[in-house]
Amino acid sequence: MTIQSSIKELGLFDLFQLLHINKKTGRLMVTDGPDGKEAQIVFKSGDTSFAVVHDRVPKAIETLLVEWGVVDDASLGRIEKNRRKYPTLVECLEGEGIASRGHIENFIANCVRDNVYEIFKWDRGECRFIEEEIDERREILVPLNTENLILEGARRIDEWSNIGNKVPSRHSVFNLSADSRQGQQLNLKPREWEILALIDGKRSVKEVNDAVGGDLFTTSKLIYGLVVMGVIELAGGEAAAGAPSPEKEGRLEELLKEGRGFYGRLNLESAAAQFEKALVIDPECFEALRMLGEIYYKMDRLSEALIYLSKARLLNPENQKAMFIKGYLHARMGEVAKAIAEWEELKEKTANPQIVELVAKKVSLAREWEKVLQEY
Repeated sequence: MTIQSSIKELGLFDLFQLLHINKKTGRLMVTDGPDGKEAQIVFKSGDTSFAVVHDRVPKAIETLLVEWGVVDDASLGRIEKNRRKYPTLVECLEGEGIASRGHIENFIANCVRDNVYEIFKWDRGECRFIEEEIDERREILVPLNTENLILEGARRIDEWSNIGNKVPSRHSVFNLSADSRQGQQLNLKPREWEILALIDGKRSVKEVNDAVGGDLFTTSKLIYGLVVMGVIELAGGEAAAGAPSPEKEGRLEELLKEGRGFYGRLNLESAAAQFEKALVIDPECFEALRMLGEIYYKMDRLSEALIYLSKARLLNPENQKAMFIKGYLHARMGEVAKAIAEWEELKEKTANPQIVELVAKKVSLAREWEKVLQEY
């Protein structure tokens, strides 16, 4: 059986329900989604068993496992060589001592849920379901009850509308409220304390979410709860009413996505144009500022690069990529002392030993060059 339709004609909830009721096995592909995204969802006997969102070009499961940190490059050859000894890829991973079954199934299940909930929010795209057998030696299937996913997805969409009243955007920044600073007694759960510790008037909702390692919905929901309790408030108070509307937020994300796409194809002029348009919508969009700094650096427009990177550093002083590039920029401009200062700060703040080693070499070379300039 093949089903082909658009999301507008046959909603995703209805389509998932249809495949669940009829216990279908096969692959659902959604193309031309928002921001140029596409998706593949695998069903087995009506259960949602795998889901991935990608950018135009789908990736093999082996590539995804490497990107997700489940396996390393050295393990791939062993998987390819021995996978036929096992009935499923999951059993191959466990049998070859690469990952335990419980770990891999739990990890994949969380990925599937997150991707399905994201796909449920799409309001456009073309759907095509192809009924076919799935080779479990080539793919990982973790069956999840489709009906439960539908119910949770619908609940999240309803809750997003309420959350948006207090948390307008993933770019929103929050401060501690006056009551919190005056020693208000708080009875919070561990996750709420973890999020509260990151609220500093500088980090955006997305940056807080990245730091705690959660999904954006759950983090936004917990931030919403802290706002309702009066523990935190939007940075800038009433001025926050100028935050992008949902329509502008969607357009902003679209421009950022397009900019990343052009940048990935090394079309720097077009990438810069998209990020410039993003700044018209949100002049304090950190990603647009940082990317413009990097792009103009590569285009040898150094003074413009410095303007954007300086703004980005003010918005997010902890961002290591901005520090790294700004160090290079100062070095290119002959400001060796400033380059050393950026890299020394990065070396202090990073926990990645590879970055520490790389930056230490850059600082050493810069110091040597500084001596040469002084001698001259």
